[in-house]
Amino acid sequence: MRLHGCHPDPFHAVASPVAHTLAGFWTFLLLTARSKLLLIAACVRYLPQLILLVLLANLPDIDFLFGLGDRANWDAFHHGFTHSFVAAFVVAFAVTCVWRMAGSFWRSFSLCFLAYSSHLLIDFFTGTKLGWNSTGSGIPLLWPLAKEFGSPLILVVGVKHKDFPALFSLANLQSSLYELLVFGVFTAALLVAWLRHQKSRGVSHQPQTPARAVYNSNSMQSNERIP
Repeated sequence: MRLHGCHPDPFHAVASPVAHTLAGFWTFLLLTARSKLLLIAACVRYLPQLILLVLLANLPDIDFLFGLGDRANWDAFHHGFTHSFVAAFVVAFAVTCVWRMAGSFWRSFSLCFLAYSSHLLIDFFTGTKLGWNSTGSGIPLLWPLAKEFGSPLILVVGVKHKDFPALFSLANLQSSLYELLVFGVFTAALLVAWLRHQKSRGVSHQPQTPARAVYNSNSMQSNERIP
């Protein structure tokens, strides 16, 4: 783990919404793992939860909006307090107090916290060059401590947004396609695991056959006659 107090690059290289949105979808799969619905049916039935988890997974980058008024440095406020575990806790707690989307308070809180923290984890491994190097910008995971944390192993090539035209550069398009490929493959693997889990739950919770229902009914009646 690398600690530093200043950014090596005046403009942050950050993961795009592609990676963060797919990470939010992973927490949705965790939410619906207990259900016995088909994936499409689960998405329709729990659409508000899906939207919320995806929004939480992208929410830390809201600090980018605070610097839009500074044309000299759009990243002036990026990778600040919102990229910390304190912010993840506060946001998850506040959201859960308003809506217990997963039934119990702590399960709802855990899912919200995981969705938000997935953003921090992805940014932790994001830099300007893949491999073992120090091209990551670093994030204040343990805010209010001033230290910023970044991984020496870069797994995601981040997009740059030092100004508005840079958002639509060819390099950023390539980075987004890379995220779509890598995170898409991981999402596909999770979907396979999710579908297998749903299938196993369906086998272990099969509805009673008529003969079995009659047997259970007779057994219950017999037990009721015993003084």
